[in-house]
Parts: sequence; structure tokens; C-alpha cells
Amino acid sequence: MSPDPQITEVLSRAAGGDAAAFDTLIPRIYATLHRLARRQRAHEAAHTLETTALVHEAYLKLMAQEHMNFPDRAHLYAYMSQVMRHILIDHARRRKAQKRQAPELTAPQDASNIIDVLAIDEALNQLAAANERLARVAELRLFADLSSPDIAEALGVTARTVERDWLKARTFLSACLMPAS
Repeated sequence: MSPDPQITEVLSRAAGGDAAAFDTLIPRIYATLHRLARRQRAHEAAHTLETTALVHEAYLKLMAQEHMNFPDRAHLYAYMSQVMRHILIDHARRRKAQKRQAPELTAPQDASNIIDVLAIDEALNQLAAANERLARVAELRLFADLSSPDIAEALGVTARTVERDWLKARTFLSACLMPAS
């Protein structure tokens, strides 16, 4: 994602109280939000929540915020990817709860896809408990598809630090997600 000064300007106007600023922002970032949503859904093989629905639900959560203060597009995309991830996790939890409560009246679905989303979330939560920055780097890399320089900008560290953190986070997550033998 290359820097877009127009997006940063619109974000600045929105933070300054310009109510119409976000109306001009959404058409500029909609394609990127769709790409983020497709990437998020790639981690949920069941694909029960459509990409457009995920984008729209995330947008509604963004608009429900009282204070929208994003210094640049990297921070906005990081926030939106986090919102999308939480929407998918909540959706997977609701589906899992429904399967426990109601008898199956249709052909059985593969529940392992739901568990995968929840396993990734649990692994990220374990990583966050051990090291919050590593978890944030992993989340931004996996779900926001941000580059190392973009993540570095969002977190206020160097790109080299992000690369080292990503290596550590990948190792940790792999160990958590590896099936027990």
C-alpha cells in the first residue's frame, strides 16, 4: 500500500470535525477494504459471512465511533482489519454456539473451519499475553496485509524491528497452532 496524501488529508479533516470527510473517504478506500475483508475471510474457510457484508459491518462500526482520529491510512487500515477480525470471530462463536444448542436438521457442516478461526484468535491472545507488540505485528501482517514499513509507521518502530518481531510471532503462532501428536 503506497502512501496516499489525499486519504491522510481526509482523515485529518474528519478528526477536525468535518462530518462530510468520511463520505468522501469511503469511495477511495472501499476497494482496499474489500481486499482486507477477502484476506480476513481466507482465515475462515467456511466463508459464511460474505466479503461485502463484512466490509459493511466494519464500516458501520467505524461510523459508530465517537472519535475517529487516525493520523494516516496505515492506522485506519490497521483499525479496520482489527474490526473485521473481531466480527469474524464473533460470527464464528455464534455459529459454534448455535451448533451446540439446536439439533442438526440439515446436512452436517464441517465445524473444523469455525474452530480454525477460534484457534487463530486464541493463539493471538496467548501471544498478546506474552508480548503485546508481537501480537500486534502478527495481526497487522496477517489480517491487514500491511508491509513492514506500514506496520513500523503504525507502531512507531523501525521496519527492521517489525521484521524481527514478525519472525518471533510466526514461530510462536506456529507452535500454538500445530496439532498435538
